[in-house]
Amino acid sequence: MKNETPTPMDDGNSLVRLMGQILDESGDGAAYENENFVAWLEREIHGRIFVADGATSEMVARQVANRARARIRVAHASDALPLRPFRARNAEVVGNVKQITRIAAESCCAPWVESLAVAAGLGREIWDEPCEQWVELPKGSGPGAHVALTVSGDSMIPCLTDGDVILVNTRKPVTLGCIVVARRAENGYVVKHVTRCGKAILELSSFNSDYAPFTIERSPGAIVGVVTARLVREEQAS
Repeated sequence: MKNETPTPMDDGNSLVRLMGQILDESGDGAAYENENFVAWLEREIHGRIFVADGATSEMVARQVANRARARIRVAHASDALPLRPFRARNAEVVGNVKQITRIAAESCCAPWVESLAVAAGLGREIWDEPCEQWVELPKGSGPGAHVALTVSGDSMIPCLTDGDVILVNTRKPVTLGCIVVARRAENGYVVKHVTRCGKAILELSSFNSDYAPFTIERSPGAIVGVVTARLVREEQAS
């Protein structure tokens, strides 16, 4: 058998061109305009510029491009989730989420479900959770009913981490690329990234590669709402 000697790929230029083509195909080619992204990409390429043949070079390019796409998704999602200071206060009316969402909205507040982490509570409904605290809505929250929830687990790192408080608009339309809180019969409530958005089916993904994407039907109650902000207490923001 003929031994193939690895050959340099023009100091990585060929690898970069291949990745550029792959990212352009997925609509992520504009990421090259970001200096931090380019610096990260250069580090990824370092040490991978020697390959045995064209097929191997394309495989390497696709591996790095997949990592690049994941990084781009996180960056886009993080940009779409502004960090907003919030202040909690005792509920003016104590009741479950379903009962007090409208009342809280009239006071520019959202009920805060502290006892039910988003990824937990199998068999329990967010709408039936009692709320003794409200969150004052940050400026620019927009119209619609809101609820504040606490994230559980590591499936959305680095965009969202365990214990983060998120603001969810229960009436905002679901679109490709947004982050939603969804109801899964076998897993309770989860917070995920929308990576495919059809009329009948949604594909929901995690940013942590340890978790596989899944699809759900766009049936009533499947989506609680769209995450519009990450919340941090005023004293921690200052």
